[in-house]
Amino acid sequence: MLDSDRAGGLARPMWIRLVFLMCLTCLGGCAGLPGVSDALTPRPAYPLLVPLGPLLAQGDAMTPRSAEIEGQNLAARAADLRRRAALLREMTI
Repeated sequence: MLDSDRAGGLARPMWIRLVFLMCLTCLGGCAGLPGVSDALTPRPAYPLLVPLGPLLAQGDAMTPRSAEIEGQNLAARAADLRRRAALLREMTI
């Protein structure tokens, strides 16, 4: 430890004060000051809230899906998967 008896040494209470002041300085840099923070980085504008009722009404007004078209899409996807499975079976490892 540093001692006041040594040449160039600091007295023990002086050393503790120096460390304490350094810690306070570091903590002060981490402090969030709203006035300074807002001036440096403006906050983004949040979207406005809209009533939920009209959105739900629009969802109900949408036309339902056709089961026939969905079935055709599903059959086409199944055929494509079968084709790809057959190609994978033919590959050599």
